[in-house]
Amino acid sequence: MSAAVVAVAQERIDVCVCAVKQSIAYATIARKPLNIKIMIAMKKAKSLNLRYNEMCDDWDGLHECIDPKKYKHGQLVLSWKRLNVSVEKITQKFFQKSKITRKQILYNVSGNAQCGNLLGIMGPSGSGKTTLMATISHRTKGNFEGELLLNGRPVSEEVMIKISGFVPQHDITFEQLTTLEHLYLMANLKMDRRTTKTALKARVDYTVTTLGMREFLDTTLSMLSGGERKKVALAVQLLNDPPILFCDEVTTGLDSYSATLIINTLKRIARTGKIVICTIHQPTSGVFDKLDEIVLLSNGRLAYQGSVPMINQLFQRFNYKYPDLYNKADFVISIMNSDNEQTKRNVDEMCKLSSTEKQMDLNYDLFNDQILLDYTQHLQIQKSLWITQLILILNRSMICLLRNYKVKLLELGTIMFLGVMLSTPYLDLKFDTKAVQNLQGFWFSLITNSIFQYCYSSIITYQAEFPVIHREVSNNIYALSVYYVSQIVITFIWTVFETIVYTYLVFWIVGFNWKLSIVTTFILNMLICRSYGSVLSAFFDKFENIVIFSLVYDYLAISLCGAYISLGALPVILYYLKYFSIFFLGCETLSILQWRDITFIPCLDVNNCLRNGKEVLLSYGYDIDRFNTDIIILGSFYVVSYMLGYYGLLKRTKKQPAY
Repeated sequence: MSAAVVAVAQERIDVCVCAVKQSIAYATIARKPLNIKIMIAMKKAKSLNLRYNEMCDDWDGLHECIDPKKYKHGQLVLSWKRLNVSVEKITQKFFQKSKITRKQILYNVSGNAQCGNLLGIMGPSGSGKTTLMATISHRTKGNFEGELLLNGRPVSEEVMIKISGFVPQHDITFEQLTTLEHLYLMANLKMDRRTTKTALKARVDYTVTTLGMREFLDTTLSMLSGGERKKVALAVQLLNDPPILFCDEVTTGLDSYSATLIINTLKRIARTGKIVICTIHQPTSGVFDKLDEIVLLSNGRLAYQGSVPMINQLFQRFNYKYPDLYNKADFVISIMNSDNEQTKRNVDEMCKLSSTEKQMDLNYDLFNDQILLDYTQHLQIQKSLWITQLILILNRSMICLLRNYKVKLLELGTIMFLGVMLSTPYLDLKFDTKAVQNLQGFWFSLITNSIFQYCYSSIITYQAEFPVIHREVSNNIYALSVYYVSQIVITFIWTVFETIVYTYLVFWIVGFNWKLSIVTTFILNMLICRSYGSVLSAFFDKFENIVIFSLVYDYLAISLCGAYISLGALPVILYYLKYFSIFFLGCETLSILQWRDITFIPCLDVNNCLRNGKEVLLSYGYDIDRFNTDIIILGSFYVVSYMLGYYGLLKRTKKQPAY
């Protein structure tokens, strides 16, 4: 009996060992009867479609690498040498010269990445991981010094952007689109315009199948989980099959299972002959072991680059050993981030060892000029025509507008409510001398309040979308002018529709005839307001700066509208400033349309009588013959405003980093 108990106990111990070390235990228990039950359970688990096998297939890095000579893009190595990166912070001061503070982020960092390998950049928070990634991918706006080479030859920003994909940490996009709509849009914009529809569809299908995305193709991007969003961002960059792929914090915010799936995917992509580089923050031990090489940073300095197993030898040199049952990556980061003085000195010594001339020159002579750089296909890609890009982006904007109907209905409902509140006091006006003040009061109230409503509802035009547009334009997916023109078209369509509904309600309440000339002029004035708000949104990235500037302009402009002072009594200096006031232009044009055809006004008080419309206009300082001039000024204001807005957006894209 005791022997049987011992046998059973030993069998259970073997099962526990199997759960902890599967690769060893499977062979150990293969001949035990209990293994039959385990295998049956494993088959049942497979039928649950948890895709666990997808995670385990490449867990130990056993995925076979194809012959380097057969790599699709040739044998590539990306090298960076003595990189120094700093950023400048400008502190604005009143009545003093602005203070410029420079902070260096990277110090003499060198390294390389070879095709077929998955390279991970690790380090504590603030060590410069993202900065290094942005620098070697030519996607930084900081001051960059050093060499960046591809197979020993300098690579320009233009070339790097064409031959590489960049998966950002925060995958922001237009979330009203479905996954499939987004992929087809990006495929049409990124791939060669000579690509047939069949080939384009095949490429999208291949990418979807490779990344396992079929389950959420018809799901809007706003409804995707973190892992699914990462797959979409990765798929977009793989559509044009770039030889180099950069991924920033690709596993951040994901659970261990989703993180492993993403890393497995990246490793399979690398095995096809691509250079794959990713920054990674606090990976699990399994994910850490899957990396082929790592670059370890500490306070902007290189502490180590090499294979993952070799880092243990480096740490043993300084008497550090991985604790049992402890996350290896956490242990490495804890050493790099330690406050212990001796540990800090050891880390400094690691950085010195990694920054020697011999180490910097490592792998620089692996490739020579005789090797064919087969990424020229990416340099010869013919981008979509400007008009094609406009149609695609305009279609996206229309889809987002229609699917974001709740916000637009709320905006329409708000302005309709304000219209009712504004027009109710002027209900059923009688036409006589006493009504002159009421009629003009109605126009002043309608125009000024509408200008404020339309202007301030459009100052957020580019605030939410700018980060997305900045990235897409920086990656040369489409031209900035394409997005800008599409935004003008969408704004024009919505403003015309909204204004027609708004004026119909207000005029009906007051009792005015719905005249085409008046409505058209009012629409033109509201379009000017939207263009003015767009200029503010394009130039200023902070809402408080928009408010400060707009208040200064509004206070001056509204005082010149004619409602508070007779314009004929203005000083010469201020007299011509009124033409820069959208309040004045709106009030004068609509007042002229209201009164120019009025030849007689019933007069009840002979001593205080305005006999016709021309006298009414003169009493407010308006000139009946200035209507055409005002329309020309309004049209010029519209065009110039959008030109300035484009310049403002262009300036921001060049000044601010996209990542």
